[in-house]
Amino acid sequence: MYKYCLECDWYASTDAGQTPREVSEDAIDHFVETGHAVDSIRLPPPIVLQN
Repeated sequence: MYKYCLECDWYASTDAGQTPREVSEDAIDHFVETGHAVDSIRLPPPIVLQN
């Protein structure tokens, strides 16, 4: 999971050893502190099963 700011260079990632929950909490904290919009990318992308 990778979350990044659309307005500055801030980001958080599970690649750095944080849990997905910690990354999400950091993103919320960044939004509350700055008002900046945060977007996310799931790594790896989810597998789509077709019936």
